[in-house]
Amino acid sequence: MYNVLIVDDDQFTLNLLGDQLKSYGDLFTPIYVNDGQKAIDILDAEKISLLVTDLVMPGEFDGWAIVDHIEKKQFDIPCIVITSCEEEERLQQVRHKVRHLFYKPVQIQQLVESITAILNEGLAQGSLQGVSAVSFLQLLEMEGKTCLLEISESDGKKGLLYISKGTLYDAMFKDLRGLEAAYRLIAMDTPKLQIKTLPRKKIRRRIEGEMMGIIMEAMRLKDEAAEDKQNTDNQVENKTPVSFDEVESATGQPSMEKAQTGNGQDDQQAGETTSPPTQKENNTMSMEATLEELRSIKGYKAAALMNYTGEVLAADSIDEDVDLDNVGAVFNDIFRSSHEAAGKVGLKVCTELTMKTPDGLIIMSCSGLDAAVHFHLIAILDKDGNQALAKMQLDKMIPKMLAELS
Repeated sequence: MYNVLIVDDDQFTLNLLGDQLKSYGDLFTPIYVNDGQKAIDILDAEKISLLVTDLVMPGEFDGWAIVDHIEKKQFDIPCIVITSCEEEERLQQVRHKVRHLFYKPVQIQQLVESITAILNEGLAQGSLQGVSAVSFLQLLEMEGKTCLLEISESDGKKGLLYISKGTLYDAMFKDLRGLEAAYRLIAMDTPKLQIKTLPRKKIRRRIEGEMMGIIMEAMRLKDEAAEDKQNTDNQVENKTPVSFDEVESATGQPSMEKAQTGNGQDDQQAGETTSPPTQKENNTMSMEATLEELRSIKGYKAAALMNYTGEVLAADSIDEDVDLDNVGAVFNDIFRSSHEAAGKVGLKVCTELTMKTPDGLIIMSCSGLDAAVHFHLIAILDKDGNQALAKMQLDKMIPKMLAELS
């Protein structure tokens, strides 16, 4: 995210700019200072992308001194001046050092356009290939970045995602807008990613929800579509054999196979076959078997694997009173809220959570920030359960689950 330092000794002007610029918080973060010395301190200590300053201010460090300080320190910080000074001779001292000079009162739209135009110059332009949209979006979320991201495939299909401070605000793909467009773009198989110029107007938020939840749902829909296509292909490729009864109904004669095997019920049952388990069923059984490894832990009651939306993908329980299929989504919401709360206090995200109750322990872990697939593991122990061992086992299970879900 871009930090824009705004300096003016007139508090009324700062308050007015604050009211006018607050709606542009998704484009940049304004930092307001009413003292030249404080501005110098911030410039020396913080990462500032752009300076907007008044010129005539009391004290040792007025606007001219602040601009000179940037030049002397060789800071690569572009400057915009807003002033009521009309002394052209003095203004000439800074004209060649600043990008724009506006006379008060400045039109706010004009100021915003100048700010975004300058910030866009420093925006990394170009294309990224060999990087998945999921991985790049996770990076943008983790770093709290703001950008307009174009996602395209080799067949020419492309669309736009607008990310503000690491939050997905809007998406556009063909005639789709918002969440549906985002799902289609995130699920692209071999995308080319390109950072585009930031818009100069405020983008209205059309998408609600956390980035990881949106990504998980996009991947779920993609897998579901792939599975439906595979089932359709299999049905076309493997025609269902005509049954004995259908032959008899059409011809009035017993079929050759039935005549040869006899008419007994035992013979019919002998000819019946059971469909082999699907890959999804195999994965579920494998993940449930992995969860059963927790049964050796003292105090173990139940465990489950959930996707980011709270759907239980696999579960195991030795306590009939614990039904994680019904309460998994509740625990999932608690964990997701912890993710968000940790980020708001500057601790990035929550990757592990332990809750203690009078009768037991609830331990939750996630697959990690850099994981290709995001999921939550939950284990429930009684109050005397071995918490340390449970955490160790959950950590060991994460790579296995990733392999099953990838």
